[in-house]
Amino acid sequence: MSASKTSKGSFAPLAQPVFAVLWAATVLGNTGSFMRDVASSWLMTDLSASPAAVAMVQAAGTLPIFLLAIPAGVLTDILDRRKFLIAIQLLLASVSITLMVLAQTGMLSISALIGLTFMGGIGAALMGPTWQAIVPELVKREDVKSAVALNSLGINVARSIGPAAGGLLLAAFGAGVTYGADVASYIIVIAALLWWPRVSNANDTLAEGFFGAFRAGLRYTRASRPLHVVLLRAAIFFAFASAVWALLPLVARQLLGGDAGFYGILLGAVGVGAVGGALIMPRLRARLDADGLVLVAVIVTAVVMAVLSFAPPRWLAVVVLLFLGAAWITALTTLNGAAQSVLPNWVRGRGLAVYLTVFNGAMTAGSIGWGAVGEATGVAGALLPGAG
Repeated sequence: MSASKTSKGSFAPLAQPVFAVLWAATVLGNTGSFMRDVASSWLMTDLSASPAAVAMVQAAGTLPIFLLAIPAGVLTDILDRRKFLIAIQLLLASVSITLMVLAQTGMLSISALIGLTFMGGIGAALMGPTWQAIVPELVKREDVKSAVALNSLGINVARSIGPAAGGLLLAAFGAGVTYGADVASYIIVIAALLWWPRVSNANDTLAEGFFGAFRAGLRYTRASRPLHVVLLRAAIFFAFASAVWALLPLVARQLLGGDAGFYGILLGAVGVGAVGGALIMPRLRARLDADGLVLVAVIVTAVVMAVLSFAPPRWLAVVVLLFLGAAWITALTTLNGAAQSVLPNWVRGRGLAVYLTVFNGAMTAGSIGWGAVGEATGVAGALLPGAG
Protein backbone atom coordinates (compact mmCIF):
# COMPACT_ATOMS: atom_id res chain seq x y z
CA MET A 1 0.00 0.00 0.00
CA SER A 2 2.78 2.40 0.95
CA ALA A 3 4.78 1.58 -2.19
CA SER A 4 1.71 2.17 -4.36
CA LYS A 5 1.09 5.57 -2.81
CA THR A 6 4.74 6.47 -3.22
CA SER A 7 4.69 5.43 -6.87
CA LYS A 8 1.56 7.47 -7.59
CA GLY A 9 3.01 10.45 -5.75
CA SER A 10 6.28 10.23 -7.67
CA PHE A 11 4.49 10.54 -11.03
CA ALA A 12 1.60 12.77 -9.90
CA PRO A 13 3.02 15.91 -11.60
CA LEU A 14 2.61 14.25 -15.00
CA ALA A 15 -1.17 14.34 -14.49
CA GLN A 16 -0.95 18.15 -14.77
CA PRO A 17 -0.97 18.99 -18.52
CA VAL A 18 1.35 22.01 -18.50
CA PHE A 19 4.05 20.20 -16.54
CA ALA A 20 3.66 17.04 -18.64
CA VAL A 21 4.03 18.92 -21.95
CA LEU A 22 7.03 20.97 -20.81
CA TRP A 23 8.64 17.92 -19.18
CA ALA A 24 8.32 15.87 -22.40
CA ALA A 25 9.63 18.79 -24.47
CA THR A 26 12.59 19.18 -22.10
CA VAL A 27 13.45 15.49 -22.41
CA LEU A 28 13.46 15.86 -26.20
CA GLY A 29 15.53 19.04 -25.98
CA ASN A 30 18.10 17.40 -23.70
CA THR A 31 18.20 14.36 -25.97
CA GLY A 32 19.08 16.64 -28.87
CA SER A 33 21.77 18.37 -26.80
CA PHE A 34 23.40 15.04 -25.95
CA MET A 35 23.32 14.11 -29.65
CA ARG A 36 25.08 17.39 -30.45
CA ASP A 37 27.69 16.80 -27.76
CA VAL A 38 28.46 13.31 -29.07
CA ALA A 39 28.93 14.66 -32.59
CA SER A 40 31.19 17.48 -31.40
CA SER A 41 33.36 15.26 -29.20
CA TRP A 42 33.80 12.69 -31.95
CA LEU A 43 34.47 15.26 -34.65
CA MET A 44 37.27 16.66 -32.50
CA THR A 45 38.97 13.25 -32.56
CA ASP A 46 38.80 13.48 -36.38
CA LEU A 47 40.30 16.97 -36.37
CA SER A 48 43.00 16.20 -33.78
CA ALA A 49 44.30 13.12 -31.94
CA SER A 50 45.67 15.36 -29.17
CA PRO A 51 44.20 14.55 -25.73
CA ALA A 52 44.50 18.24 -24.80
CA ALA A 53 42.42 19.30 -27.82
CA VAL A 54 39.78 16.62 -27.21
CA ALA A 55 39.53 17.57 -23.53
CA MET A 56 38.99 21.21 -24.54
CA VAL A 57 35.55 20.29 -25.90
CA GLN A 58 34.49 19.19 -22.41
CA ALA A 59 36.10 22.28 -20.88
CA ALA A 60 34.44 24.64 -23.39
CA GLY A 61 31.03 23.22 -22.49
CA THR A 62 31.42 23.58 -18.72
CA LEU A 63 33.42 26.82 -18.47
CA PRO A 64 30.41 29.10 -19.23
CA ILE A 65 28.40 27.44 -16.46
CA PHE A 66 31.29 28.10 -14.09
CA LEU A 67 31.38 31.76 -15.16
CA LEU A 68 27.68 32.46 -15.48
CA ALA A 69 25.77 30.23 -13.02
CA ILE A 70 25.42 32.94 -10.36
CA PRO A 71 24.39 35.78 -12.75
CA ALA A 72 21.99 33.33 -14.42
CA GLY A 73 20.39 32.57 -11.06
CA VAL A 74 19.79 36.28 -10.49
CA LEU A 75 18.47 36.86 -14.04
CA THR A 76 16.02 34.00 -13.51
CA ASP A 77 14.43 35.98 -10.69
CA ILE A 78 14.35 39.28 -12.59
CA LEU A 79 13.19 38.43 -16.14
CA ASP A 80 10.02 36.89 -17.53
CA ARG A 81 11.05 33.23 -17.36
CA ARG A 82 9.07 32.02 -20.36
CA LYS A 83 10.48 34.70 -22.68
CA PHE A 84 13.96 34.13 -21.24
CA LEU A 85 13.74 30.38 -21.95
CA ILE A 86 12.55 30.99 -25.52
CA ALA A 87 15.49 33.34 -26.14
CA ILE A 88 17.89 30.70 -24.80
CA GLN A 89 16.40 28.02 -27.08
CA LEU A 90 16.88 30.34 -30.07
CA LEU A 91 20.53 30.83 -29.07
CA LEU A 92 21.11 27.08 -28.79
CA ALA A 93 19.34 26.44 -32.09
CA SER A 94 21.55 29.02 -33.85
CA VAL A 95 24.65 27.28 -32.45
CA SER A 96 23.54 23.91 -33.83
CA ILE A 97 22.52 25.42 -37.18
CA THR A 98 26.01 26.91 -37.51
CA LEU A 99 27.61 23.57 -36.61
CA MET A 100 25.37 21.81 -39.13
CA VAL A 101 26.32 24.18 -41.96
CA LEU A 102 30.05 24.04 -41.18
CA ALA A 103 29.99 20.23 -40.93
CA GLN A 104 28.08 19.86 -44.20
CA THR A 105 30.45 22.17 -46.06
CA GLY A 106 33.60 20.66 -44.55
CA MET A 107 34.60 24.02 -43.03
CA LEU A 108 34.50 22.97 -39.38
CA SER A 109 37.82 23.71 -37.65
CA ILE A 110 39.16 23.05 -34.17
CA SER A 111 38.75 26.68 -33.12
CA ALA A 112 35.21 26.90 -34.54
CA LEU A 113 34.18 23.69 -32.81
CA ILE A 114 35.53 24.84 -29.44
CA GLY A 115 34.04 28.34 -29.85
CA LEU A 116 30.57 27.04 -30.75
CA THR A 117 30.71 24.51 -27.91
CA PHE A 118 31.45 27.45 -25.61
CA MET A 119 28.38 29.27 -26.98
CA GLY A 120 26.28 26.17 -26.31
CA GLY A 121 27.65 26.16 -22.77
CA ILE A 122 26.44 29.75 -22.34
CA GLY A 123 22.94 28.62 -23.26
CA ALA A 124 23.13 25.73 -20.80
CA ALA A 125 24.38 28.09 -18.06
CA LEU A 126 21.44 30.43 -18.55
CA MET A 127 18.86 27.69 -18.91
CA GLY A 128 19.64 25.50 -15.88
CA PRO A 129 18.50 27.79 -13.04
CA THR A 130 15.49 28.96 -15.05
CA TRP A 131 14.11 25.46 -15.67
CA GLN A 132 14.47 24.72 -11.95
CA ALA A 133 12.79 27.98 -10.97
CA ILE A 134 9.63 27.44 -13.05
CA VAL A 135 8.75 24.11 -11.41
CA PRO A 136 6.63 25.65 -8.60
CA GLU A 137 4.62 27.47 -11.29
CA LEU A 138 3.74 24.24 -13.08
CA VAL A 139 2.57 21.93 -10.28
CA LYS A 140 0.74 22.01 -6.97
CA ARG A 141 2.86 22.80 -3.92
CA GLU A 142 2.66 19.24 -2.60
CA ASP A 143 3.99 17.93 -5.93
CA VAL A 144 7.07 20.16 -6.19
CA LYS A 145 9.53 17.58 -4.80
CA SER A 146 8.17 14.89 -7.13
CA ALA A 147 8.42 17.30 -10.07
CA VAL A 148 12.07 18.06 -9.25
CA ALA A 149 12.78 14.31 -9.08
CA LEU A 150 11.03 13.80 -12.43
CA ASN A 151 13.19 16.53 -13.97
CA SER A 152 16.30 14.66 -12.79
CA LEU A 153 14.89 11.42 -14.18
CA GLY A 154 14.15 13.16 -17.49
CA ILE A 155 17.74 14.34 -17.81
CA ASN A 156 18.99 10.80 -17.30
CA VAL A 157 16.45 9.38 -19.74
CA ALA A 158 17.82 11.86 -22.30
CA ARG A 159 21.37 10.86 -21.30
CA SER A 160 20.43 7.23 -22.00
CA ILE A 161 18.87 7.88 -25.41
CA GLY A 162 20.72 10.92 -26.80
CA PRO A 163 24.33 9.69 -26.92
CA ALA A 164 23.44 6.32 -28.44
CA ALA A 165 21.08 7.90 -30.99
CA GLY A 166 23.64 10.60 -31.78
CA GLY A 167 26.40 8.07 -32.27
CA LEU A 168 24.25 5.95 -34.60
CA LEU A 169 23.14 9.01 -36.63
CA LEU A 170 26.73 10.22 -36.84
CA ALA A 171 28.00 6.85 -38.04
CA ALA A 172 25.17 6.37 -40.55
CA PHE A 173 24.47 9.86 -41.91
CA GLY A 174 27.22 12.19 -40.74
CA ALA A 175 27.52 15.16 -38.43
CA GLY A 176 25.22 17.45 -40.43
CA VAL A 177 22.19 15.22 -39.89
CA THR A 178 23.05 14.78 -36.20
CA TYR A 179 23.21 18.54 -35.65
CA GLY A 180 20.00 18.92 -37.66
CA ALA A 181 18.20 16.55 -35.29
CA ASP A 182 19.32 18.77 -32.41
CA VAL A 183 17.88 21.84 -34.17
CA ALA A 184 14.54 20.03 -34.54
CA SER A 185 14.48 19.31 -30.79
CA TYR A 186 14.80 23.04 -30.00
CA ILE A 187 11.88 23.82 -32.30
CA ILE A 188 9.74 21.42 -30.26
CA VAL A 189 10.81 23.04 -26.99
CA ILE A 190 10.05 26.54 -28.33
CA ALA A 191 6.61 25.38 -29.48
CA ALA A 192 5.89 24.00 -26.00
CA LEU A 193 6.99 27.25 -24.35
CA LEU A 194 4.82 29.32 -26.70
CA TRP A 195 1.87 27.06 -25.86
CA TRP A 196 2.43 27.48 -22.09
CA PRO A 197 -0.23 30.02 -20.96
CA ARG A 198 2.00 31.70 -18.36
CA VAL A 199 0.79 34.92 -16.74
CA SER A 200 3.45 37.33 -15.49
CA ASN A 201 3.14 38.44 -11.88
CA ALA A 202 4.75 40.77 -9.44
CA ASN A 203 7.24 38.12 -8.33
CA ASP A 204 8.96 38.39 -11.70
CA THR A 205 10.82 41.49 -10.52
CA LEU A 206 13.21 41.55 -7.57
CA ALA A 207 12.90 44.60 -5.37
CA GLU A 208 16.67 44.50 -4.78
CA GLY A 209 17.63 44.53 -8.40
CA PHE A 210 20.38 42.48 -10.02
CA PHE A 211 23.46 43.75 -8.19
CA GLY A 212 21.84 43.82 -4.76
CA ALA A 213 20.65 40.24 -5.12
CA PHE A 214 24.05 39.21 -6.47
CA ARG A 215 25.92 40.71 -3.50
CA ALA A 216 23.50 39.26 -0.95
CA GLY A 217 23.97 35.76 -2.33
CA LEU A 218 27.76 36.02 -2.26
CA ARG A 219 27.72 37.39 1.30
CA TYR A 220 25.69 34.44 2.52
CA THR A 221 27.84 31.81 0.82
CA ARG A 222 31.02 33.37 2.23
CA ALA A 223 29.60 33.16 5.75
CA SER A 224 28.10 29.62 5.61
CA ARG A 225 30.61 27.07 6.97
CA PRO A 226 28.33 24.04 6.31
CA LEU A 227 28.05 25.09 2.66
CA HIS A 228 31.84 25.40 2.46
CA VAL A 229 32.19 21.73 3.44
CA VAL A 230 29.82 20.64 0.67
CA LEU A 231 31.57 22.85 -1.91
CA LEU A 232 35.01 21.49 -0.95
CA ARG A 233 33.91 17.87 -1.30
CA ALA A 234 32.23 18.60 -4.63
CA ALA A 235 35.33 20.37 -5.96
CA ILE A 236 37.62 17.47 -5.05
CA PHE A 237 35.36 14.75 -6.44
CA PHE A 238 34.50 16.42 -9.74
CA ALA A 239 38.06 17.64 -10.41
CA PHE A 240 39.31 14.04 -10.49
CA ALA A 241 36.20 12.40 -11.95
CA SER A 242 36.35 14.85 -14.89
CA ALA A 243 39.21 12.79 -16.35
CA VAL A 244 36.91 10.04 -17.58
CA TRP A 245 34.48 12.52 -19.18
CA ALA A 246 37.19 14.57 -20.87
CA LEU A 247 39.05 11.56 -22.29
CA LEU A 248 36.19 9.14 -23.03
CA PRO A 249 36.17 9.90 -26.80
CA LEU A 250 39.83 8.83 -26.94
CA VAL A 251 39.15 5.82 -24.72
CA ALA A 252 36.52 4.72 -27.25
CA ARG A 253 38.69 5.42 -30.29
CA GLN A 254 42.27 4.67 -29.23
CA LEU A 255 42.07 2.23 -26.31
CA LEU A 256 38.99 0.29 -27.42
CA GLY A 257 39.19 0.74 -31.21
CA GLY A 258 35.56 1.81 -31.55
CA ASP A 259 33.73 4.11 -33.95
CA ALA A 260 31.24 6.93 -33.37
CA GLY A 261 28.39 4.47 -32.83
CA PHE A 262 30.35 2.66 -30.12
CA TYR A 263 31.18 5.96 -28.42
CA GLY A 264 27.45 6.74 -28.35
CA ILE A 265 26.78 3.33 -26.82
CA LEU A 266 29.34 4.02 -24.08
CA LEU A 267 27.66 7.32 -23.21
CA GLY A 268 24.27 5.67 -23.41
CA ALA A 269 25.47 3.06 -20.91
CA VAL A 270 26.35 5.88 -18.50
CA GLY A 271 22.82 7.25 -18.91
CA VAL A 272 21.18 3.85 -18.37
CA GLY A 273 23.31 3.37 -15.27
CA ALA A 274 22.25 6.79 -14.00
CA VAL A 275 18.56 5.92 -14.44
CA GLY A 276 19.15 2.64 -12.59
CA GLY A 277 21.03 4.48 -9.86
CA ALA A 278 18.18 6.97 -9.48
CA LEU A 279 15.66 4.13 -9.12
CA ILE A 280 17.63 2.32 -6.38
CA MET A 281 18.61 5.54 -4.58
CA PRO A 282 15.77 5.33 -1.99
CA ARG A 283 17.01 1.89 -0.89
CA LEU A 284 20.60 3.10 -0.67
CA ARG A 285 19.57 6.10 1.40
CA ALA A 286 17.80 3.79 3.84
CA ARG A 287 21.11 1.99 4.48
CA LEU A 288 23.74 4.73 4.12
CA ASP A 289 24.07 8.35 5.19
CA ALA A 290 25.29 11.09 2.83
CA ASP A 291 28.97 10.43 3.64
CA GLY A 292 28.54 6.72 2.93
CA LEU A 293 26.79 7.36 -0.38
CA VAL A 294 29.55 9.69 -1.60
CA LEU A 295 32.24 7.25 -0.45
CA VAL A 296 30.65 4.41 -2.43
CA ALA A 297 30.37 6.67 -5.48
CA VAL A 298 34.04 7.66 -5.20
CA ILE A 299 35.22 4.04 -4.94
CA VAL A 300 33.10 2.88 -7.90
CA THR A 301 34.25 5.82 -10.06
CA ALA A 302 37.92 5.09 -9.25
CA VAL A 303 37.54 1.40 -10.11
CA VAL A 304 35.84 2.20 -13.44
CA MET A 305 38.58 4.65 -14.44
CA ALA A 306 41.26 2.10 -13.56
CA VAL A 307 39.53 -0.65 -15.57
CA LEU A 308 39.19 1.61 -18.63
CA SER A 309 42.89 2.51 -18.47
CA PHE A 310 43.80 -1.13 -19.16
CA ALA A 311 41.85 -1.20 -22.49
CA PRO A 312 39.34 -3.90 -21.49
CA PRO A 313 37.13 -5.81 -23.96
CA ARG A 314 34.35 -3.63 -25.33
CA TRP A 315 31.59 -5.51 -23.53
CA LEU A 316 33.35 -5.00 -20.21
CA ALA A 317 33.77 -1.28 -20.92
CA VAL A 318 30.00 -1.01 -21.46
CA VAL A 319 29.32 -2.87 -18.21
CA VAL A 320 31.64 -0.74 -16.07
CA LEU A 321 30.17 2.45 -17.54
CA LEU A 322 26.76 1.31 -16.30
CA PHE A 323 28.28 1.38 -12.82
CA LEU A 324 29.88 4.76 -13.54
CA GLY A 325 26.45 6.19 -14.37
CA ALA A 326 25.00 4.89 -11.11
CA ALA A 327 27.95 6.26 -9.12
CA TRP A 328 27.76 9.62 -10.91
CA ILE A 329 24.07 10.18 -10.19
CA THR A 330 24.61 9.08 -6.58
CA ALA A 331 27.38 11.63 -6.02
CA LEU A 332 25.57 14.35 -7.95
CA THR A 333 22.23 14.05 -6.14
CA THR A 334 23.80 13.53 -2.71
CA LEU A 335 26.06 16.57 -2.93
CA ASN A 336 23.27 18.68 -4.46
CA GLY A 337 20.87 17.56 -1.74
CA ALA A 338 23.42 18.39 0.94
CA ALA A 339 23.81 21.89 -0.51
CA GLN A 340 20.02 22.37 -0.58
CA SER A 341 19.65 21.18 3.00
CA VAL A 342 21.97 23.87 4.40
CA LEU A 343 20.49 26.75 2.37
CA PRO A 344 17.51 28.83 3.58
CA ASN A 345 14.70 29.53 1.12
CA TRP A 346 15.52 33.21 0.59
CA VAL A 347 18.98 32.47 -0.85
CA ARG A 348 18.52 28.92 -2.14
CA GLY A 349 18.60 29.79 -5.83
CA ARG A 350 21.78 31.83 -5.54
CA GLY A 351 23.38 29.31 -3.18
CA LEU A 352 22.70 26.51 -5.66
CA ALA A 353 24.15 28.72 -8.38
CA VAL A 354 27.37 28.92 -6.32
CA TYR A 355 27.33 25.11 -6.05
CA LEU A 356 26.93 24.85 -9.84
CA THR A 357 29.82 27.29 -10.24
CA VAL A 358 32.10 25.11 -8.12
CA PHE A 359 30.91 21.92 -9.83
CA ASN A 360 31.49 23.22 -13.34
CA GLY A 361 34.69 25.01 -12.35
CA ALA A 362 36.09 21.72 -11.09
CA MET A 363 34.96 19.95 -14.27
CA THR A 364 36.51 22.65 -16.47
CA ALA A 365 39.84 22.82 -14.65
CA GLY A 366 39.95 19.04 -14.37
CA SER A 367 39.26 18.56 -18.09
CA ILE A 368 42.04 20.96 -19.07
CA GLY A 369 44.44 19.44 -16.53
CA TRP A 370 43.77 15.82 -17.45
CA GLY A 371 43.97 16.69 -21.14
CA ALA A 372 47.48 18.06 -20.49
CA VAL A 373 48.41 14.94 -18.52
CA GLY A 374 47.08 12.76 -21.33
CA GLU A 375 49.12 14.76 -23.83
CA ALA A 376 52.30 13.95 -21.87
CA THR A 377 51.61 10.37 -20.72
CA GLY A 378 48.83 9.01 -22.96
CA VAL A 379 45.17 8.38 -22.19
CA ALA A 380 45.82 5.47 -19.83
CA GLY A 381 48.49 7.51 -18.09
CA ALA A 382 45.88 10.17 -17.25
CA LEU A 383 43.10 7.82 -16.16
CA LEU A 384 45.18 5.89 -13.62
CA PRO A 385 46.34 8.93 -11.60
CA GLY A 386 42.78 10.27 -11.67
CA ALA A 387 41.55 6.98 -10.24
CA GLY A 388 44.29 7.02 -7.63
